Amino acid sequence: MLIAALDLETANRHRNSACQVAAVLVEDGRIIDTVHDLLDPEAPFEALHMALHGITAELVEGAPRLVDLWPRLSALLARAERVVAHNAAFDRSVLVSTLAKYGVEAPALTWECTVLRARRLLPHLPNHRLPTVCAALGVALDHHHDAVCDAFAAAGVAVALDRLEARRAVAAAEPPNTGDFARAA
Repeated sequence: MLIAALDLETANRHRNSACQVAAVLVEDGRIIDTVHDLLDPEAPFEALHMALHGITAELVEGAPRLVDLWPRLSALLARAERVVAHNAAFDRSVLVSTLAKYGVEAPALTWECTVLRARRLLPHLPNHRLPTVCAALGVALDHHHDAVCDAFAAAGVAVALDRLEARRAVAAAEPPNTGDFARAA
């Protein structure tokens, strides 16, 4: 199964201000393709966002806009059977809003949120932020709020959650071990 993990960072509170994008295509737990770049959001940067991800107007000077990178990014996403993101509602809205700013309609994609899956499969965690989920699953996360690191981490989380869910399904399908009780009867 081909999974694309997507992460976007924004320059400000507006969802149409993508300033970094990363997508990772994974097959059988192996990364087979990536698309990532800093982006010119054609919008002002706000201090809170710069403090989170460290991206500034100076860093994106001369960078492509999301619409410029869209042919490569959309080709990668089109190959995937599902697109995953940690807080998919945010990343999906940034993608859709930023493309709409340039008159491009986002394609219909099958989205999956690793936050929601982690809440369901790992309810014991104190929170379901990406660093917490990564630590619980043994997935590397080197620099949170860097789109490349977050996309790689989201891909790892999706694969780890798939494996966890598969193990639980197998365990649930196995008959209970009643050996000792059966002999006693």
